[in-house]
Amino acid sequence: METSSLQISSLYTRCLQGLVLLSLMFCCRKTSFGVEGYLFQGIEDCEYSDSSMTDMVLSWSYVFNKKEVIHYDSKIQKYVGNTACGVKTAEEWNKDKARLAGVLGDLDGYCKHNMELTRASQQIGKVIPPTVRVRSIKPFSFQHQTMLICYVIGFYPREIKVTWLRNGVKVTADVSSSELLSDGDWTYQIHSYLALTPQSGDSYTCRVEHSTLDEAIEEKWDPTMPGSKRNKIIIGASGIVLGLVIAAAGLIYYKKKATGRSTRGQCCACVINHERGQRCVCVINHERGQHCVCVINHERGQYCVCVINHERGQRCVCNKP
Repeated sequence: METSSLQISSLYTRCLQGLVLLSLMFCCRKTSFGVEGYLFQGIEDCEYSDSSMTDMVLSWSYVFNKKEVIHYDSKIQKYVGNTACGVKTAEEWNKDKARLAGVLGDLDGYCKHNMELTRASQQIGKVIPPTVRVRSIKPFSFQHQTMLICYVIGFYPREIKVTWLRNGVKVTADVSSSELLSDGDWTYQIHSYLALTPQSGDSYTCRVEHSTLDEAIEEKWDPTMPGSKRNKIIIGASGIVLGLVIAAAGLIYYKKKATGRSTRGQCCACVINHERGQRCVCVINHERGQHCVCVINHERGQYCVCVINHERGQRCVCNKP
């Protein structure tokens, strides 16, 4: 019954359109034109952006001698005049509720109906199996360590079933899915998500069933580290090892240099047994075993000068001035 009513509505609209042409021609004939005659056109346009056709827009344009006189816009559900004659006609037609309802009925009875037939004729015998990929991404919340996403892309017809399996058993908790998405070439894609905290020994699989498949596709999640991340870790570890090698080489070089200097009779401190057990601290030019000279503030304010030959290990002898 719904189809019949749409057909009747469409037929009624066609009759109205015939009357529209006559009235517009009568209106436009009041304007003077040349001897080339008159050309009157009616153009119906259906526009939509996706396969659901939920944003379908209907537009009727009436053109006289290549000039648009009046048009109907389903967005505002009214006629709009483009010339003086068209403005006057639009005012009259917008008062007629039956006329407006009949034209609006073309949105379903003409546009959507014919577009569905066109699309169906294009897809006869056309079937495309899905491509399935499983990846891990950062979870949307802190409740789980990992979020798995199953990409199911490039399939037709649109009916499809996607499920998650853990160790071969269907999973229903923490599962979500995107809407069915149109790719614009009459194929579709859908994304299914699974939030989880991996346990040792568990395996996860995305199972896809489609009319083009003899048996379901089962794509397992491979938790192996991605190559790019693995390469970054290898490069970082190599840098650390190289740094340790350089540091060790520097330490060895420093120790060897310090040892070489001590074999040449270097001295850091000179101790002297003075008459009353006083000590003297020596300052030395460490290179080439040169003598050290130390100065001490004696108990009575006297100074003593100590000379030592470090190459022979001699002691300081303190002489009072």
